[in-house]
Amino acid sequence: MTAGGASAGAVRRAVDRACAAARGARRALARFAPRPSAFGAAADAEAAAVRGVRNARTFRYHYAALQWALLLASLAAAGHRASVLFLMAASKVLLVCLGLLAPFPRLALLRRLVAAAFVALVLADLAAAGAVANLMAALAVGVPVIVLHASFRVRDDLEGPSTENGEEEEADEEAAVVEKREDGDTEAGPTRRSTAVAPRSPK
Repeated sequence: MTAGGASAGAVRRAVDRACAAARGARRALARFAPRPSAFGAAADAEAAAVRGVRNARTFRYHYAALQWALLLASLAAAGHRASVLFLMAASKVLLVCLGLLAPFPRLALLRRLVAAAFVALVLADLAAAGAVANLMAALAVGVPVIVLHASFRVRDDLEGPSTENGEEEEADEEAAVVEKREDGDTEAGPTRRSTAVAPRSPK
């Protein structure tokens, strides 16, 4: 393979990864903030508490990404470019580590330790850069948004509708393949049976 072909293949793979990431982000955003009918007030305090716990568990990654984006935006607006670059690099390392540990359910404690070390590293960097006020500002904006979302998100399809839809599509495709195979066997069956029972011509 020539160098031009290899570079073109690398570009195509990068574009495919970017498109896949964009589709994933769009699905995540649609799940986080769907149509207005997905929001409503709880009937009582107990229902609101149950809903808040459920939404906090379901949207914990959405909430973390929102709070992280607010923190980086606050640091960038205040001119802490070195902290922004450092925290972005640290978050990349965190995602890689968590991705490597994800296939191993028994290492859940190690994943928590890695996340705790990341939080401690972030706090240490903010303290060293004198940007604790930026963290407080990001929390002051993000926490009310998170609380409101967790309190008013009422949809019941919070167990991963995209995954369920994907499984349904795969099941439909498998059913179609099985049906085609059965149709093929049905069509080919009489031919085989007729060949098997056909009387041999006398020699």
